Amino acid sequence: MDFTAVRVEQKALQYTLWGNVAITLFGGAFALWTRSEAIFLDGLFSGIHLAISLLSLYIARLIQKPGDEDYPFGYAMFEPFLNFGKGLVIVLVALLAMFSAGESLFNGGRSVNAGGGLWYALIAAIVCLTMALIQRRYARLSQSQILALDFKNWLIDGAISAAVAIAFGLILMLNGTDWAWFIPYADPVLVLAMVSVVLPLPLQTVVHNGLQIMGRSPDETQREQVSKIVAAALETVPHEDYTLRQTNMGRLVYVQVYLCVSLRQEACYEAGEVDEVRSQLYDRLHEVFPHLAMDLIVTCDRIWVSRAVMPAVG
Repeated sequence: MDFTAVRVEQKALQYTLWGNVAITLFGGAFALWTRSEAIFLDGLFSGIHLAISLLSLYIARLIQKPGDEDYPFGYAMFEPFLNFGKGLVIVLVALLAMFSAGESLFNGGRSVNAGGGLWYALIAAIVCLTMALIQRRYARLSQSQILALDFKNWLIDGAISAAVAIAFGLILMLNGTDWAWFIPYADPVLVLAMVSVVLPLPLQTVVHNGLQIMGRSPDETQREQVSKIVAAALETVPHEDYTLRQTNMGRLVYVQVYLCVSLRQEACYEAGEVDEVRSQLYDRLHEVFPHLAMDLIVTCDRIWVSRAVMPAVG
């Protein structure tokens, strides 16, 4: 990530930080006033995002640092760990909220101040959807996975707040009707609906980043894209075959190429020639994947291809 993109990411994360501060305080105050668990849950999600935003600011700076004695391969792995932890916390909170709402349903529900809840939800929806538009723009400019996830979080928060506003509006309309008996149950039902909408995204985040932490290869689209670029770059390079490995660590794409050559072809590969092939390959990949780390290793003995992974073979 270049210097401009880093500044864009830092600026966007600061917007998220202050946005979450506002929504957390706003949601907490209205939750106390309206006695609504749905509003409390909405404010709690914002509080979680606030805590993660503080950590994200630190991680976003950290992953730009080169490797050192303690972390010789750099800090890129911190990004999927951050996203994994964020997703896991939200999943746990959503499940606790679901059990609490179920308990309320079986105990006769609870009364809420629907008018106050309506005002909260309308204001929160406007703030969250505005933040989503801002973060989407910054995510595209910086190509940051942290901001891409942040955009999705704000978008879902805004959609949920809009749905909550509609629900509280319907609750107000039920007063004095034959459906007034449902009003005490509306808030726990609303919590269950919110959880069902929110839960898929953090679950997807946990699975996606968990697979990255475990070193699984990227999706098929990226694998095919990298394979085509590597094949085209090595088309005119003398070799017998090559082995391609790739993985993602947050925004970082890591590509490892083992180029196997014969003893006769070995004469073509002095240090300068290898660096030229390496440079051409890197440039082609970097055009598509700006956050790139790449290794090109030339060998006459295929045993080194298998010994480059754990457990080593041979």
